[in-house]
Amino acid sequence: MTHNPSEHKNYLVYCRVSSQRQVNDGDGLGSQEQRCVNFVKAKSGIVEQVFRDEGISGSLFDRPAMGKLLQYLDDHPHKTYTVVFDDLSRLARDVNVHLRLKMELVKNRGVTLECPNFNFEDTPEGEFIETILAGKAELDRKQNRRQVIQKQKARLERGYWPFNPPLALKHIKHKEHGKLLVPNEPYATIFKNAFAMYEHHLLNTQDQVRAYILHEYKKHGVKRSISIHGVQDTLTKALYAGYVEYEPWEVERRDGHHEGIISKETFENVQNKLLGRTKPKFVKSYSADFPLKGFVACTECGAKLRASWNKGRTKKYPNYWCQTQGCKYRYKVTKRYAIHEEFENILGRVKLDSDKLGLAKAILSDVWDQSKRDYVSGQKESQTRLGELQGQIDSLAERVAKTDKAQLIETYEKKIEKLVDEQTSLIEMMGVPRYTDKQFGTCMDRVCGTLDNPLKLWNSDNLEDKRTVLYMFFEDGLSYRYKEGFGTVKYSDGINLLQDIAEAKIRDVDSPVFDLTLTWYAGPSADVDLRF
Repeated sequence: MTHNPSEHKNYLVYCRVSSQRQVNDGDGLGSQEQRCVNFVKAKSGIVEQVFRDEGISGSLFDRPAMGKLLQYLDDHPHKTYTVVFDDLSRLARDVNVHLRLKMELVKNRGVTLECPNFNFEDTPEGEFIETILAGKAELDRKQNRRQVIQKQKARLERGYWPFNPPLALKHIKHKEHGKLLVPNEPYATIFKNAFAMYEHHLLNTQDQVRAYILHEYKKHGVKRSISIHGVQDTLTKALYAGYVEYEPWEVERRDGHHEGIISKETFENVQNKLLGRTKPKFVKSYSADFPLKGFVACTECGAKLRASWNKGRTKKYPNYWCQTQGCKYRYKVTKRYAIHEEFENILGRVKLDSDKLGLAKAILSDVWDQSKRDYVSGQKESQTRLGELQGQIDSLAERVAKTDKAQLIETYEKKIEKLVDEQTSLIEMMGVPRYTDKQFGTCMDRVCGTLDNPLKLWNSDNLEDKRTVLYMFFEDGLSYRYKEGFGTVKYSDGINLLQDIAEAKIRDVDSPVFDLTLTWYAGPSADVDLRF
């Protein structure tokens, strides 16, 4: 009877690819595994287990699948194994790592190493050749990395982002630009609004920004969370303003080819606020003399009107005027009293009488009560779901402990990871503070009081009050045409909604009205989170 040496061998296969792209777009792991299995079959052997490291660099010693392979060997100390891999570089692409892994496998665990295209020899000459080939694999890795960095740096310097994009942007294939960043909805709109509200002091702390983003996530059905660190990273992300920069490679900030989700002016204002260079009140030019400065635009060119005291023959006169080069109304001044008088007439027209405001408050109070009931119900449902998640996690953990099959362990661990992510997100959502009855009542009194008599708040000596009126009633600003006036005025969505409620046109009021009224109330000096 012929003796087959493979009868006494137990084969394990190890496969590895170094990038996630190879995992997603190629079949590198599958091809490696197939070649190794065929190699073992040619020896009349049987593969007992396959270990696959997906997207793991060959320069690393600590790898998930390699760790499981070593543990598998430790769990079967009475069996002698042969570990097969497709190429020497699949084991490692770093000389030191190669030698460390060989020590763990061969010296410490008595494993035999085999490879379809390389014969391991336990001789000085064989070890020398093996070390040379391992060094060649390391050299190839470093050269490839250098080429990648050079190409990526070149694209950065030309104004393109070569890495994975942040949440509110995504890459598309562009005929002229190659990979180009474009807005990724709904995150782009959510973050754009968060930037604007923080810039204009409707949100004043990073906690408030976080609460707002979480609220918007919930409205859009986005099942993810955001930490304070995530908020800070978002508010300082220059990519969102159309810039490109990368400090580790000394690529200084420059204009990118992509269009940002916010203006560069907004980005700079937000950075100044984060660094404490601005007070949460007004831009420097905002003053009691010209409260509409920076808020009223020229209808002809769209630029914001300038405002100043202009010298006459005997004294100075306050005027608003356009400074845009090429605009036909450039340097055409409009007297301050004319713009202010017309603006006050506009405010007077939006006033609601007390009966209608009473109706609006009654409807909103009903919805508030219902929302509280929904909140309590939602908390109970979330608590129940947390219990279910914990039960599933415990059950999977028991299965992991009871099995020694690596593939099953890997499957269970991935499921546990997803469940823990959901659990963490749910706990964070439940922990976000909400408004109290007292805060809501104060909010409604102030907002409805302003609707009852907006001119009273506008004529206040407090500039905070004037700015509140502007953003409460005209969130998109106003346009003014020289000698013709404001023309058609667009009120904010919140004002239109409250007017409809007051006129009893609608009674089905959902969260948007609360978002708006609570935001108005919170204003520049709020200490509460803008979340309902």
